[in-house]
Amino acid sequence: MIYPTTRTHRNRRSLRDPDTSRVENTPHWSANRKRNAWFLLLVLLLGVGIIVTLSFGEARLASQTGGTQPETVSTPVTIASPPSGTPVPTARVVTRVAQSHLYPFPQSNAGLMQPAVDARGNLWVGEMYANRLARLDSQTGVVTSWQTPNGENGIMTTTLDARGNVWFVDQGANSIGRFDPVQQAFRIFPLGTVGGRHLGPQALQFDARGLLWFTAAVGGRIGRLDPTTGFIQTWSVPPPRLGVFPSPYSLTVLPNEQIWFGDITGGAVGHLDAITGRVTLYHLADPQETVFSMAHDAQGRIWFTEIVPARLGMIESTTGLVKEWSMPVVSGHTAALYGIVVAPGGDVWFAANGINALVRYAPGAGTFTSYQLSLSATGLYALALAPNGTLWFTASSSSTNYAGEMSP
Repeated sequence: MIYPTTRTHRNRRSLRDPDTSRVENTPHWSANRKRNAWFLLLVLLLGVGIIVTLSFGEARLASQTGGTQPETVSTPVTIASPPSGTPVPTARVVTRVAQSHLYPFPQSNAGLMQPAVDARGNLWVGEMYANRLARLDSQTGVVTSWQTPNGENGIMTTTLDARGNVWFVDQGANSIGRFDPVQQAFRIFPLGTVGGRHLGPQALQFDARGLLWFTAAVGGRIGRLDPTTGFIQTWSVPPPRLGVFPSPYSLTVLPNEQIWFGDITGGAVGHLDAITGRVTLYHLADPQETVFSMAHDAQGRIWFTEIVPARLGMIESTTGLVKEWSMPVVSGHTAALYGIVVAPGGDVWFAANGINALVRYAPGAGTFTSYQLSLSATGLYALALAPNGTLWFTASSSSTNYAGEMSP
């Protein structure tokens, strides 16, 4: 039996800060923001680095994985590049003050990661540092959490299936987990090793058939899990650049089961055809670009964020045409782009850490609008869309652990 821990908060707040620009210019606020931005980047690098280290610690983790070996698929590869001279325009951004509600999590340094929202509007998110899966009731502000079995401080991404079960990855434990909220029971799917390396899962997304796709940042692969049988299949990913090990990090699955992924190192975006098994790699303009998060729109365009050098990117799935927009410096601060989602109407939203804002890009009008958040929402990390269109975000730093909601 899994016994949940429930924590109630009565301090749900509607935050509006008309003096944001003034506060941002204070030395104390600037120092805090820089520290939190670097904290997030450190968490990201440590997450990958720790798994690389653990991938060589077979003795201890083999007992947890049970030695399961995923089936691997021979992967034909095509290398493509965007047209030479593709411009990278600097975006013109209109700034507004966001009206949002923030929900503090009680434990300091919980490490809130990528959230998901269920049909009832509840927010599910991993508390990475506490090895807990948490649920926030947006109506009451109550946070209930469950300790995950064999957790290794690596819960990164959560998603939901059609039945309302919550799925998550644990990078440190090298596994994918499922939680049944009705039975309050976990099932863990160990991922095993490929070529002597643990997979190190990161992103999760279901396809139209109910199969669960994931990125294996440490194993250099794209994986697929059949939730019914537990069968795991993986496809190798080519190196993004000469001498750079592939680290597929972000993922989005189109309705026609075409899989797109972004590499956290090496400046590349990739496409896996699940029918033929062919992988096509698209080099970005800058080999130092770090693709963090991905989403697709109804037109089949793939949108992605880059932590460095703070660009919003888009690639046409039919032509491979790549376009990128550089984010401007705001009040002397450089953005670092993290989570991204595409709203049903086609607007693209992303979290801009460093400038402490949620940014909307309207493709039809070609306009960017930055919604500045309050001081308490520093450390922006991930985004999720609720069924009612509400935008949720997480803020995680050494001193900040919030989930927030904003109605676009």
